[in-house]
Amino acid sequence: MDNTTLLTKRSRPDAPAVLDPRSKRHQSSSPSAHHVAELCALLLEKVGVNVSATTDVHALNKIISAEYSPRVVELLHSIASTAPKSHPLDAASDLTETSDEEDFDAVVPFDALLPTRPPRTRTLKSDAVVPASPVHTVPSLAPRPIVVHPPTPAAPKVLPSAPPTTAAAYKKETEIAISRIFDLGKTASVLNPHIPATAPYHGPSVVTMTGFGELGRFGNQLMQYMFLKCYAENNAISEIQVPAWVGAGLFGLTDRPVQRALPAVVEFKGTLANSTFTDDFIDYVKNSRTGTHVAELTPDSLDGPNLDSPRNVDIWGWFQWHTSYFANFKPLIQRTFAPVPALKAHCEFVFENNLRFRNGVKHTVVGLHLRLGDYQNIAASSFGYCAPTTWYLEWLEKIWPTLDNPILFVASDDLGSVLRDFAAYNPVTADDIGLQVPSDMKHLKAGFFPDWWSLTQCDVLAISNSTFSFSACMMNQQPGARFYRAHFKDRIIPVDPWNADVIVHRDMRKAGFSAALETLQVVYNTQGSSGLARNLLYELPYYGIRAAVMKAVLWRQANRNAVRAVA
Repeated sequence: MDNTTLLTKRSRPDAPAVLDPRSKRHQSSSPSAHHVAELCALLLEKVGVNVSATTDVHALNKIISAEYSPRVVELLHSIASTAPKSHPLDAASDLTETSDEEDFDAVVPFDALLPTRPPRTRTLKSDAVVPASPVHTVPSLAPRPIVVHPPTPAAPKVLPSAPPTTAAAYKKETEIAISRIFDLGKTASVLNPHIPATAPYHGPSVVTMTGFGELGRFGNQLMQYMFLKCYAENNAISEIQVPAWVGAGLFGLTDRPVQRALPAVVEFKGTLANSTFTDDFIDYVKNSRTGTHVAELTPDSLDGPNLDSPRNVDIWGWFQWHTSYFANFKPLIQRTFAPVPALKAHCEFVFENNLRFRNGVKHTVVGLHLRLGDYQNIAASSFGYCAPTTWYLEWLEKIWPTLDNPILFVASDDLGSVLRDFAAYNPVTADDIGLQVPSDMKHLKAGFFPDWWSLTQCDVLAISNSTFSFSACMMNQQPGARFYRAHFKDRIIPVDPWNADVIVHRDMRKAGFSAALETLQVVYNTQGSSGLARNLLYELPYYGIRAAVMKAVLWRQANRNAVRAVA
């Protein structure tokens, strides 16, 4: 089955060639030159560019100028030449917060990040705003292959196996947070680092994921582990090995940590995920493994047993495939992500007594998950639309009278706004019902878990365009449960979590200006005129700069990995 067939089966467009911006920050109408300079300084410092070394500067110039307009190249280099030489990255949780004291006259002009060709004539819907110039989107800039030939490895000495993976504290920052952006491509330590990936493997069949935990947070990790579990089950693979993660403690998983490096395989190129650098990252993995063939995994790897499927490999990807490919494994998946008995008993007792049977009356639990924060900042991506509370209120107004003793449970990254907007329905939260992670599990830092688990218990559930709440729908086993999701065009629609795309994506295959106009239309429909202005003046220019940083980081890391492979 080729990739074209796969995309047709799922009715999914090609992935957009844009990258993710900041995860969180204070909103501002425009970026200051100071903060853009900090980004460029970090770029130069962290990828090892010595400003005084002409060859390195020329290399950086080649990366950027290959695909970006001369105005962007000039902008980045002029900023970098006056940027601070270093920045305390570990102490800066948010480099893009602004203050009243900043000089807003010294800002990056929006048109500096726009292409120079004139826009094509196009008419928006009546409620949209037409910009004077087309919006810049970041073109694909995959790392260039590096031709080297690794030597034949000597027979490795294998150390004793490590015990099962223990749980690790949860990382709340996404992979595109400024505190983690220069760790792109990072892998977990292995027990036997002296064994190269090219060395022969002898032992029970295994699949590993050394990058597990580096491509998204809890919802993404569930999808990645779900794939590993189903792939191993489908292809008679004996063992999964992953780094320590929060799910090991929550679900009682006992996989061993990764024992040694193995040849890489990747999710097929053109896949879609809630990330804006999927293709760039897949290219990075391939170009980091020079001299070896890096196979691609497609959804037919779950269609039935195939002893020719790659095994004894290190797998990379997001694996947010259409869930019909996972449907045959539904019992296995739901067993895998069942909380450990003590945690499950605790959560069930609190939820049933304080919510479902609140005040001694059985209620129909209606759950809402509203993601109102970081999606406002990534409107140029295919998936980053922020459904407003009014959509959910309209839906509730229709469904509420049809339910028996309904009670509203809400989870959100902006609870203050949600509680205010839904006050007429007397919403309750996990804190309101006293549902918290038990004290003996506090070390996991899994403060998100009460929300996620509560969503798995709702009778009616409406979610955002998020793997966090979509995975909760997949784990929900309530009899007759009904599920709905926010759609950028159709507002709130029904969804079958076992026969749907994990994330809703806009079709980004349109011509550049048409796609830009649609983006602005979606922003206006979901965030209003103020959100549209903020995106025009700040978010989209920042988007382009962050994309350049991320591409340069991946390019540099691919080069280092290739050199290390033949050292």
